[in-house]
Amino acid sequence: MVATPRIVVAVNPTAGRGSAGKLIGRADRIMTELRLEHEIRVSTSAEDLEKIARAAAEHGAEIVAALGGDGSISAAANGVLGTNAALAALPAGTGDDFAKAIGARKFDAAVRLLANPQLCAVDVVRLSAGATVRHFVNIAGAGFDSEVNETANAMSLNLGSTGTYVAAVLKTLSRFSPARFVIVIDDRTIELDAMLAVVGSGISYGGGMKVLPGASLIDGVLDVCIVEALGKGAFLRAFPRVFRGSHTNHPKIQMHRGRRITMEANRRILVYADGERIGPLPAIFDVLPAALPVVVGPNAKGIR
Repeated sequence: MVATPRIVVAVNPTAGRGSAGKLIGRADRIMTELRLEHEIRVSTSAEDLEKIARAAAEHGAEIVAALGGDGSISAAANGVLGTNAALAALPAGTGDDFAKAIGARKFDAAVRLLANPQLCAVDVVRLSAGATVRHFVNIAGAGFDSEVNETANAMSLNLGSTGTYVAAVLKTLSRFSPARFVIVIDDRTIELDAMLAVVGSGISYGGGMKVLPGASLIDGVLDVCIVEALGKGAFLRAFPRVFRGSHTNHPKIQMHRGRRITMEANRRILVYADGERIGPLPAIFDVLPAALPVVVGPNAKGIR
């Protein structure tokens, strides 16, 4: 049997609308120059990437590096979780919010972190939605933002991460109506008409929208943002504030923290986590503190 190298790079070649596939050679060249023992394995789907990550970790890889976007990193995290391997992020997606949070903002610099890896154990969230149980490392949302994800994924026009998301927001808002949510945060119950509810330990999603500006990847607590029902005009006026993280003092926005969150709604609402569709409400979110070692950079804003 051929020995598994110390570093295995699991690639999603379609991430970033195909830009990730073009970065495989660059990653290989940098790691070769650094004399890093490595192997690059290209996946055919998110499920395949998770299998590649799991097999590499179980066969002795010390680091599994996901080359792709937030969804690719999340798939690799599900594969690595519970093994002795650490996860690294090589950002090549449209948003790369988790990579930015752990200080792996730039691709070349993220690859070079593998030469002298500094590890930090970050929190993971276990999400149960219907019969589906998955883990995620950044942010999950239900309601308006999950419908925006559905819209954005169906769009053929590439306006960049933020531009595509904003275009999807405008398109979704024209047909969206709030739902009645029941949200339990530890032992507190909140029932209200809301646009959306977001749960996570990351700071931003959608390519830089700081929806949970006070969140930390290492504090063992989940942050929650609930946007109450708003008219379309009021929502559009409030929306730009999320890019600065200043939406938290809006009178129709609630911020909470807890370790276990349950969520249900009076109509079909999908949950998206790390940019990927998981399933419909009802859902349960549980934090798993310090569950996953990751390679972090010197400017890791989510490690605080």
